[in-house]
Amino acid sequence: MNQSLRFLIIILPILILIFFTRVLLIDEDTQLATFEAKTFPTFELDDLNGRPVQSESLGGIKLINVWASWCITCLVEHPFLTELSENNVGIIGLNYKDSDTKANAWLQKHGNPYLFSIYDPRGDLAFDLGVTGAPESYLLINNKVVGHIQGEMNQIKWENIFLPLIQKAQQR
Repeated sequence: MNQSLRFLIIILPILILIFFTRVLLIDEDTQLATFEAKTFPTFELDDLNGRPVQSESLGGIKLINVWASWCITCLVEHPFLTELSENNVGIIGLNYKDSDTKANAWLQKHGNPYLFSIYDPRGDLAFDLGVTGAPESYLLINNKVVGHIQGEMNQIKWENIFLPLIQKAQQR
């Protein structure tokens, strides 16, 4: 083997490792620093109980949580959402590409931390919002999306990302 091929065999895996390490370790706080607030999409859908819901019902400070009965990670984050709900955090579910029967059975089995869950069986509202999958969480303040977390909502993300935004809004 010539010298340059040996060099490539050694250096290439190292460069790949460095690249993926940097990509995987991007700090969500840094991403949030560049997050631009946007108005929540206008919609008219039903909740999981068949009652009409419109975008005007999302005033104040709300956590929108995208979830589905088929989502394993949604089950992992569910106890933390329940804890938030018990501490008077207003959480609205966005049931994503699911069956209303399965979703209601899932809530019956695991508990319901949501004020209500918007039923989005085709994912139209989720698409307008920019959802890439479940779970995702959005922080709304006066119908503006001011924060977004992809993946599991947990204590660390809540305290480091969403809680400071809520505290800042409450000081105004």
